[in-house]
Amino acid sequence: MKRRDFLVTTATMAGAAIPGVGFGQSKPCPPPSMSAAGGGTASTPCASPTAAADWASRIAGAGVVWYHNFDSKAEVDAFRWTGGYRGGNDPLAVGDADARYVEWVPSGGADGGGYLQLTRNSPSMDGNYWCRPFAPLTGASNGRGVDDPGANGTLVPQTLVATDGGGQLYNWAVSSNPKPGWYGHPSDQNSFYDGHDFYVQIRVMADPRRTASGNIRVGKFTSFTTTVNSYTAQELVTYGGYWTGAAGVGVPNIHNVYQGMNYTPLDQVSTGVRNPVSPQWSYSGGWDTLLYHVTPGRHGVNETRFEVWAAHPGESVYTKIWDATYPAYYDGGTNTVGAIARPGWNAMLCWIYHNGANMSTFWQRFDQIIFSKQFIACPAV
Repeated sequence: MKRRDFLVTTATMAGAAIPGVGFGQSKPCPPPSMSAAGGGTASTPCASPTAAADWASRIAGAGVVWYHNFDSKAEVDAFRWTGGYRGGNDPLAVGDADARYVEWVPSGGADGGGYLQLTRNSPSMDGNYWCRPFAPLTGASNGRGVDDPGANGTLVPQTLVATDGGGQLYNWAVSSNPKPGWYGHPSDQNSFYDGHDFYVQIRVMADPRRTASGNIRVGKFTSFTTTVNSYTAQELVTYGGYWTGAAGVGVPNIHNVYQGMNYTPLDQVSTGVRNPVSPQWSYSGGWDTLLYHVTPGRHGVNETRFEVWAAHPGESVYTKIWDATYPAYYDGGTNTVGAIARPGWNAMLCWIYHNGANMSTFWQRFDQIIFSKQFIACPAV
């Protein structure tokens, strides 16, 4: 069930910054003071957008397919998966002793509200995670009670109501009842595909304990995958734990794995030359923002592009930290239930998989996930 992960061995920044798209409804700030009748002055402070207004602005984009800010416990429960528990779906968190550690925390998130937390107390936690299909879902399916926007209504919401021990997620791509929501190269597309490239914005928080002495460097934070098999060779994985520092202890740097490929992360796509100067980007320990852009290529052709931008808390512009092309190798055929592994991707995972290693306890936190067919502005708050 497990497979070997290959580390990307460097993590220097490309050094390119992309301005955050401004808060759409804000007006230009007036001068800090204005003259008043009689020679006095009046202070005119410029109000910043609230966290709620900033979130509302980002999810209002025409390309937004779905989003979660975990204001509701149901947003966690609807997509909890427990390996080895009947069909896998575990909305009640009863599949095993670790299911409760894929949990909803009601406050303290990026906007002060709820968030998703996974806590690793033992190696058995590797089989527990949160898995969200790329397809837009109905309000009865997504835990929010309101249909996903579906890229301004251009995509029809699907129904995926997870039952206790059900196989709704695993069977999402069965050949007898295939669902849309796949993203892949135009030459591979049919009626089950919703598009070519896609963007995912996510706020993450890395536990400083993750880099404690004795912990392994590898370990999964997020990944793009398929509902057919979370351990597919198609995975695009972001590690939460690779670090630098004296005696193997230091800050957690972001590293990505490209489907078993060992690629230098910051090759410039246009020139093929790696930037050797820019420093490494690290998780801050606060609510960091990651923005992914994946452009799927054809099987075995060196044209799949994987880009990542990042921002620390308080930063209103992105810094590009990853830009690489590689030849994607997609799974083929069907599994035992007739589920199809098509070229491309149709789901994302938030998890805490660490190759069965014995490690000290730590958590990984997730909030404000947006899946879109268009660029997503950097948070202003």
